[in-house]
Amino acid sequence: MENKIIGELFGVNIHSPILRSEVREVLKKQLEFKSILMSENNLSEDQAFLEIADIFESFFSNISEIDKDSFKKIHSEEIGAAPKEWFNQPDVGNNSIFIEKGNVGDLFGIQVTYPFTRENIRKIVSTRTDLMKSMADTKGISLYQASNDLEDIQSEFIEKLSPNDQEKFLTIMTEELIAHSNAINDQTNRINQEVIESEISNQNLTQIMGTIILFGCLLFLFFIFFK
Repeated sequence: MENKIIGELFGVNIHSPILRSEVREVLKKQLEFKSILMSENNLSEDQAFLEIADIFESFFSNISEIDKDSFKKIHSEEIGAAPKEWFNQPDVGNNSIFIEKGNVGDLFGIQVTYPFTRENIRKIVSTRTDLMKSMADTKGISLYQASNDLEDIQSEFIEKLSPNDQEKFLTIMTEELIAHSNAINDQTNRINQEVIESEISNQNLTQIMGTIILFGCLLFLFFIFFK
């Protein structure tokens, strides 16, 4: 099959069908460009990410869906397989989301630490639950709708991570969501049980008081008729 040039990304000519070697070179140039944006243009990592996303979007709009899907698949694979040194470009500092230790960004108002820790993600899960309830109350939407809105925010955050880190983050997040949900259910069950016991107790007390009152009335009538 004849390879034809379909565009250019970061100085790399891209051919169709998509070649892994070209995508790999694009990734390397992309990370170098991000480093330049952050160090020379004084952009934050999120700002640099958006600049790069715009470049990709422009490129994808001019190629076929088949080439687009193929490029994205290979690009994602190369992110997970690339040397760590590629993600630690000079002058990037501690803002890089690919450093071995540090912060990878903000999610639901909580700084996400890297490497991921269960304690940190547990705090994110708890905050997410509170935020979901708050959004439902203030926006007049259901909890399911609020959850979907938060899921969109979470997905956008996760897209910045490598495939391996995405899997690690989502695995812990899912486990903590289940644990948090179970804890809430247990608490709800305990409260319900206490309410039921209280109602039974009140009902028994009402029955006893009713019996006492009835006995008192009968006793009063007895004295009236037989005095």
